[in-house]
Amino acid sequence: QQQQQQLFHKDRKLMNKIDYMTSLARHERPVNSVAFSPDGLHLATAGEAGNIIIWSVPVSKRGNGNGKHFWSTIDSGKDLTVKIVSTHCEGVCDLSWSADSKRFMVGSIDSHVLVWEDKQYAHNVASHESQQKESEWQSVFRSGEHTSFVQGVSYDPLGVYLASMGSDRTCRLFPRKIPPKSKKKVLRPSNSTTTTSSSSSRISSCEPPAEHQQMVSQLLTETKVEIGKTKRIKQRTTATDPETGAQTKQRLFVDESTCESFFRRLSWTTDGMYLVTPAALWHNDGGNDDGSGEGESSSSSPSFATYLFARHKFDEPCKVLPGLDKPSVVVRPNPVLFELPTTAATGSDKSKEHDGSEESKENESPTRKGNRNSNNKLPYRSVFAVMTLDSILVYDTHHSHPLSIVRGLHYTGLTDCCWSKDGHSLVVCSTDGYLSIINFGPNELGKVYQPPQPQEQQQQQQQTLPLPPVKRVPSPTASPLPPCRPGPTVLESRPTKKTRITPTLISTTTPNDDETKKTTSSPTSTTSAMMIAATTTRSPTTAHKRSAPPETEEVGDAVNKLSLGSRLQAAETGGEKPKKKKKRIQPMLIST
Repeated sequence: QQQQQQLFHKDRKLMNKIDYMTSLARHERPVNSVAFSPDGLHLATAGEAGNIIIWSVPVSKRGNGNGKHFWSTIDSGKDLTVKIVSTHCEGVCDLSWSADSKRFMVGSIDSHVLVWEDKQYAHNVASHESQQKESEWQSVFRSGEHTSFVQGVSYDPLGVYLASMGSDRTCRLFPRKIPPKSKKKVLRPSNSTTTTSSSSSRISSCEPPAEHQQMVSQLLTETKVEIGKTKRIKQRTTATDPETGAQTKQRLFVDESTCESFFRRLSWTTDGMYLVTPAALWHNDGGNDDGSGEGESSSSSPSFATYLFARHKFDEPCKVLPGLDKPSVVVRPNPVLFELPTTAATGSDKSKEHDGSEESKENESPTRKGNRNSNNKLPYRSVFAVMTLDSILVYDTHHSHPLSIVRGLHYTGLTDCCWSKDGHSLVVCSTDGYLSIINFGPNELGKVYQPPQPQEQQQQQQQTLPLPPVKRVPSPTASPLPPCRPGPTVLESRPTKKTRITPTLISTTTPNDDETKKTTSSPTSTTSAMMIAATTTRSPTTAHKRSAPPETEEVGDAVNKLSLGSRLQAAETGGEKPKKKKKRIQPMLIST
């Protein structure tokens, strides 16, 4: 009784406060999905009418990054910019945004998966706030591979996969194609860096660099959507008799009559490392690697479960969360990452190591041995909520047992749930028209994971891996800065330009007397002689300051050897035949 008085005391401060703002009434039929864009500028609503209404913050109200705060000041739908997107479908069951808020995907009743894109996204990102334009949405992808209702969709946080789930008991993944001119940018980084500590090595082997992630996300955002070969997750084959080689096929998901819900809302974890699928069926004999066929009676009555598929490995679930009384319907990830338990993160004490090993064995899912320790490689854990029709279970990627179970919140079936931005509140709704808010205290779900800073990573790499000495090569084009006061250093221009040009005008040698007469009589010879005289007669001061380096004499001799007169002399004396001229150096030579 004292605890109840403390919980329901009038003076107790409320942890959450909800105020009514306005009603957005544009839909003519029931609304099935509502989702804010990650940047907070758009609100997409879709329902059974088949149309998607996008409520956006006006461009004039997005200044100084206040687009998200504008929602708390609206009085009616007239304060927002409204765009109606027609999908040409019978109805929309689920909707999911991309991480960059440029695209969103929907699943329809007539077994279609569609992706829409903002045409003005690139212009608005590159231009100033005063020059931005209203969003214009266009369809960039449409697929009808599902054979029944598409009841759930999820956009990959990293922008590579598009996941969908339907009542045809399949989960389909649509991968993005690699742009043809940027294959080197999209490839995964090499894990060549090795460190001494085991924890740092696990981090370096699992987490790609932040620069690589930004480069890949930017590339996928800028390029157009092109989908590759679809991956279908429907069933798996298990060996029942190793002697005869008999195999049985087991369905991974429940049928429509058993699900008892019109939604199968799958989701990725916040980091994109796992795909969590609801409405799963688990056969207890499926995890035996020896294929002994134990539990044949249990295989006929599988239990309800939830699957976790590791990224890029969708052939078989890497972890199974069984023990549900009813099929799971919705999966919602927590937007905050949490640290690993102390028994898993550190193992200095032997007793802790022993306890951690037992705990890890207990938490291992009945899957193949190659995927059992895949979750231990990440330096953090992702928390997500799994919702059935009458209960909510909170899991993480490190344990196989739930962290929290909540039941009996509403009189009717639950429909959806959503986490708050800080990851400590979970809002649940049902068909009875009520909302329930589940609050978690500080550190109740664990300590928030803080990723290592880039400077710390550089310091760790410098301590573990000594860098080779860097050789400094002086740049030949670098010129010294002028001194503040007059001194011995004086800036001078290059004196080699004129000395290299003057000897190329006229050759110094003449083959015979007739040539000399003709050359002296021509006006070009007089001008060239004047130019030579001008170059030879200089004041002593300028000659002292701009004295030609010894390289110019060698250059002049080389040019004289390549002149026409020297070639004629060599021909008269019977010398060797001159080599073929590769490049014309003297465009104005005078020849006889």
